[in-house]
Amino acid sequence: MKAEVWVLGIEKLFEVFPCTEAQKVQLVAFTLEDEAWRWWMLTRTAHQGLTWAKFLELFYEKYFPQCMRDKKVIELETLRQRKRTVAEYEAQFAELARFAPHMVDTSYKKERKFEGGPDQCAEITYVC
Repeated sequence: MKAEVWVLGIEKLFEVFPCTEAQKVQLVAFTLEDEAWRWWMLTRTAHQGLTWAKFLELFYEKYFPQCMRDKKVIELETLRQRKRTVAEYEAQFAELARFAPHMVDTSYKKERKFEGGPDQCAEITYVC
């Protein structure tokens, strides 16, 4: 999960400092250290002119394998509010939804999933 936290931090920077695709990759490469830097040295020679999206794809393949991302999708599919506050539930929902954008790519899908899905009774309990 460390890789995902790192990516979120980088993307936060991109919101404040708009960059071209090439600049994004250059900036990110500058921040890499140790083993990640060694990975990048090998990767960049095989992939000239990377976009940020392609960099992320390669980075995730290496540091956040598909099996881990699949687990996050399953967590979203089975997520229920239970004893959490709405704020806690919403935070968990938002974190997991990033791994399954196809499940929340419209307002309708997002609302239905948040409320428990079309085949579920809504479990939302508002706690002050």
